Amino acid sequence: MVVRLSEVGGLEVFTEGGKHVGVVEDFSIDLETGKVLGVVLSKVEDEFLRRMGVEGSGRGVIIPYEAIKSVGDIVLMKSTTYGAQEEI
Repeated sequence: MVVRLSEVGGLEVFTEGGKHVGVVEDFSIDLETGKVLGVVLSKVEDEFLRRMGVEGSGRGVIIPYEAIKSVGDIVLMKSTTYGAQEEI
């Protein structure tokens, strides 16, 4: 399945357990290879930030692309805990 990045921006992100995580804002891409490295989330839920050990700062976070299970009407994250980093 091929999905255009422009179609993913603004989609809601949920865990496999149905918990809302945030909203897709942007992507981190390796310009040399074209590979998507991470997904930048905005409007990130405080509960998700606490679980990831990130203090809420009103800024987005970047999650590794490997944390994404599927993309459709929503973005579904794998249940495995992935490290999140504060967006610079």
